[in-house]
Amino acid sequence: MFDPLNQNQNFDQNSHTTQDTTNQNASSNNSQHNTYGAYYNEYQTPYGSQQNQNGYSQQVWQGGQPNGQTVWDGSSYHYTQQAPQPPKKPKKEKKPMSRGKRLAVKITAAVLACVLVSASSIAGFAALINGGYISVNNTGSTNPAFTINKMVSDDGSTSQTSTSGELSLTEIAEKVVPSVVCIQNFQKTNGNYYFGQIPNTESEERDAGEGSGIIATQDGYIITNAHVVDGADSLKVILYDGSTYEAELVGSDSVTDLAVIKIEATNLVPATFGSSEDLKVADQVMAIGNPGGLQFSSSVTVGYISALNRPVTSEDGYTMECIQTDAAINPGNSGGALVNKYGQVIGINSSKIAATGYEGLGFAIPIDTAQPIISSLKEYGYVKDRAVLGITGQYIDSMTARFYGYPTAGMYVASVTNPSVSSAGITQGCLITKIDDVTVDSQSAITSYLTQKKAGDTVTLEVYNGLSQQTFTVEVTLAQSTGE
Repeated sequence: MFDPLNQNQNFDQNSHTTQDTTNQNASSNNSQHNTYGAYYNEYQTPYGSQQNQNGYSQQVWQGGQPNGQTVWDGSSYHYTQQAPQPPKKPKKEKKPMSRGKRLAVKITAAVLACVLVSASSIAGFAALINGGYISVNNTGSTNPAFTINKMVSDDGSTSQTSTSGELSLTEIAEKVVPSVVCIQNFQKTNGNYYFGQIPNTESEERDAGEGSGIIATQDGYIITNAHVVDGADSLKVILYDGSTYEAELVGSDSVTDLAVIKIEATNLVPATFGSSEDLKVADQVMAIGNPGGLQFSSSVTVGYISALNRPVTSEDGYTMECIQTDAAINPGNSGGALVNKYGQVIGINSSKIAATGYEGLGFAIPIDTAQPIISSLKEYGYVKDRAVLGITGQYIDSMTARFYGYPTAGMYVASVTNPSVSSAGITQGCLITKIDDVTVDSQSAITSYLTQKKAGDTVTLEVYNGLSQQTFTVEVTLAQSTGE
């Protein structure tokens, strides 16, 4: 059986970083699969994780595997390692693009996540896609991780606590900075040795990356980005006052690039959360985090809301509506707070556009979108109620498909984990070309479609068998993600 994949994408999102627990992290880098079945995954140039080197380097989320790395050499960033890439089709001569198209191409944001993704499986997300964008459904958690304070409407009604008056920039910083922490990601690596020396067989832990986090509760629950904690063998949290704590990973979700960690502490200063739905374009906001890591901890930058509900799409087509701001969001800011004029956290910084000639393009996860995800991670350790197709594999385009003897493009199946799928005759080497009436013509076709489904739903798959060279249609039942 041939395998055209050097890097498989796991279409089930079950055990991507959603369930990226500390005892899995060391092995996730060896996985060559990304899960199929969620609506958001990869990012082109996510931020928030650096490596000390007279500056900081950042682990890059490439193809669902944390293999690429961007290094700061004192004046610029450059890649030191590139993640393995799938087979490339011959380049075609391209027509010149307009300025608008060039900008659109460059905006491959990583909002909801970004970098350092485990390449295990990704589960399908029980959400709604409205006009191609994500709207989160009930995640199964009945205990919100934090309270969102909504603005009082014109008629005086509100379902949450009303806000107090506007604060000055100084007052905002004084209020929120103590609630933002620095997170250090330590990973094991074999020690270096010289010729003639006996190799050091014991693994050594190194500071593989640093990012930011937001204190959610007095007893030590902290919100951050999934890529900040991904692959960690151990985590450390440095508070505003310099005190350091060992941290435990509670839950992580690579689809939304959100994670929850816990430290054993009391009487912490939790952030106050406002509603991102109350934001308006041109509202002033403040970004708080640790650009460059601990060296520049508790930095604040000020800007405005450039746009709301901005669709930001990853390289694989996962799209989410985000907050766009011109407040500087640099490497190390990931997981930090985007704060409104009342000193309330209304977004979780997750990425910055890294494109020559474009500045002031930062994105944050709206807090109203993040709350149900964080609540589910805190309660279950994973995002509950996600539908799972139950395969791992990789999308191959029509040119690659013809090269390997397939008649059309589709999702190449590398393995099957759902009994309903395997009993339907779908095995390694099959190519899924349709799901219900949706043609599988992109990396995100199946994942986007599954976000409209729930566990127990049935879907019809059109499949090409690579061995028999026959096309057949089967009905399969979607499984439920358990975070494993």
